[in-house]
Amino acid sequence: MPEPLLTASAMFANAARFSDAYHAALSPLCAETGLPPAAADILLFLANNPGCETAGAICRMRGLKPAIVSFHIDRLLGEGFLQRQPVPGDRRKTALVLTEKAAPVIEQGRRLQKSFADRLTEGLRAEDLAHFRRCVAAFERNIERIRTENPKGTEM
Repeated sequence: MPEPLLTASAMFANAARFSDAYHAALSPLCAETGLPPAAADILLFLANNPGCETAGAICRMRGLKPAIVSFHIDRLLGEGFLQRQPVPGDRRKTALVLTEKAAPVIEQGRRLQKSFADRLTEGLRAEDLAHFRRCVAAFERNIERIRTENPKGTEM
């Protein structure tokens, strides 16, 4: 059987390189605010994903470990970037709400994210990007199917 064009190893390596490049792009924000990259990521995630305002949503959607998310949330709460609010209808959940202090950090972070995306897509035509979006959507569907069919701890 011929080897696939894109191996799992290559996918993992590119995902790690993407993450490294993204954090390098956010480094001016981290240097200016003193926030570690994971804390800046959490602020930007909350700002860019309305309806995903719990620690559990951050862990699930960003693939971060609960202890890491909890550590950075505590820091962001302590520094006044976040507040906790109860989630109506679910006493077990707490919503993380951005404060006014977070607004300039988010504004600068979004500018850096846009610049990163622009640089990442340099040289690609609109139809290339449309095709890429379709591929990513297919990956997302397939990943969810695989995760559902093969819960953690079971062999494929």
